[in-house]
Amino acid sequence: MKDEGKILIVGASGSLGTEIISLLKEKGKDIRVLTRSDKGVSKLSKFTDDVWKGDAGEDPAGIKNITKNVTTVISALGKSVSLFTPSEESFMESDFKANKNLLDDAVKNRVKRFIYISIMGADSPKDYSIARAHKLFENELKNSGIEYTIVRPVGFYSGLNDLAIMAKRKLIPLIGSGKAQTNSIHHKDLAVVVVSFLNDGPEIIEVGGPNIHTRLEMVQMIAEIVGGKIIKIPEPVAKISIRLGLAKIFGKGINNKLDYFTFITTNDMIGESNGKISFREYLGNLDLKKIT
Repeated sequence: MKDEGKILIVGASGSLGTEIISLLKEKGKDIRVLTRSDKGVSKLSKFTDDVWKGDAGEDPAGIKNITKNVTTVISALGKSVSLFTPSEESFMESDFKANKNLLDDAVKNRVKRFIYISIMGADSPKDYSIARAHKLFENELKNSGIEYTIVRPVGFYSGLNDLAIMAKRKLIPLIGSGKAQTNSIHHKDLAVVVVSFLNDGPEIIEVGGPNIHTRLEMVQMIAEIVGGKIIKIPEPVAKISIRLGLAKIFGKGINNKLDYFTFITTNDMIGESNGKISFREYLGNLDLKKIT
C-alpha cells in the first residue's frame, strides 16, 4: 500500500473508529483524530499525538483547518441509533451538519479523498430522519469535487446490543414475522473494508458480514446465549407504539429511532459479503456485565 499522507479520522472514539485507527496505526500511517470529549482524548492519545478536541456540528470555528495537510478523511461520525443511548441532538445535527462542516473544510484544504460511513437504506423512498440525514450528506459529498467512497453497512452486530439488554431483562421483541434477512457485520471486519479503500474504491458500496440470517434466527441466538423470551410484535402494533409516545420511556428522539428500527428489521438488508466473525461468535464474546 502506497503512502496516503496524513489521514484524518472523525467519529474516532466510537467502536468502528477505534478499530480503523488501530489498523492504520499497525500500518504505520500518519494519523490525525477528532473527538468531542476529554475521555476521547485520553483514549485516542495512545494511537497518535495529533488529537483534536472539538464539536464539528456545534463549533465549526473550533475545527477550522482540521483538514490542513490531510490527504484522506475517514468519517464514522454520527449519532447512535441505540434506544438506550439518549441524545438531545437530532440526526440532522449529528449526521449531516457535523459532516458538512468537515467537508467544507476538506474542500477548502483540497483534501484528495473522503470515505464516509453511511447506512444501508439511506436511499429508501420512505422518509426516515436517520436515512434522510445520511442521504443529504451523501449528496453533498458527491457534488464536492472530492474523490469519495460511500460505505453503507447493512448494520453492526453491536447495533443489536439493545436486544441483548432486553434479553437480560427477560424479553426479546421481534417486530414482524422475523422472515426478513440480513448479513450484519462486526465492526472489526468493517474496519478492514474501510481501510482497503484508502487509495481508491467504488463510489458507493453496501457492505455486509459473512453470514445471512433471518431476524428470527438472530433473536433465537440471543435467547440461547443471553437468555430471555422472544415476543413477536406485529408491525402495525409497533407503529402504534411509536405514535403512543415511547419518548416518555426512552427519551427524546426515540420515535425516529424506533421507526427506522422497524423498517430495517422487517425488510431484507443484505450487502456484499465480507469478514469472518460470525454473529454467534460476537454474542459468545459479549461482556454481558457491560450490557445494562
